Amino acid sequence: MRNLNKVLLLLASVILIFITAVTAIAVCTKNAHPGAGLRREDPSPKSVSSTKTAFNNIGQIRVFTKEDENAGKSVIVLVPWLEYDGTDQAFYEELDRKHQSIKLMFTNFFSNHTKSELLGLGEEKIKNELKAQVNETLVLGKISGIYFNDYLFLD
Repeated sequence: MRNLNKVLLLLASVILIFITAVTAIAVCTKNAHPGAGLRREDPSPKSVSSTKTAFNNIGQIRVFTKEDENAGKSVIVLVPWLEYDGTDQAFYEELDRKHQSIKLMFTNFFSNHTKSELLGLGEEKIKNELKAQVNETLVLGKISGIYFNDYLFLD
């Protein structure tokens, strides 16, 4: 029993030394890029400037992406909100009336692309395309931005 404990302790020590060495080598050779793949967080609707207004009645969207031949389908979870100029009550009411069709635009957009296509497009291009689609349907005004509180792929 004592020998087994010594062997396990030695094995744990070797693994710890290996992990430390690999990490040190990656940092010293500048091959480590911590956080490079992380998404930059969008501002919250509460942080909108005094000349802008946030519309956040769309709610959470969960949608399957288009099936990828290598990875299959992925689930993406979104919580979008829209930014528009001013405090126009009539425009707000138009957004509120059309929020289900706007939600459907988001659902259709993400269900027509694979996960790899979405990652390749990048979040800014996706936001610009969605903004153009939404603005085509609006009559009383235009949105100036789309932001995501959540933008997660679930595999």
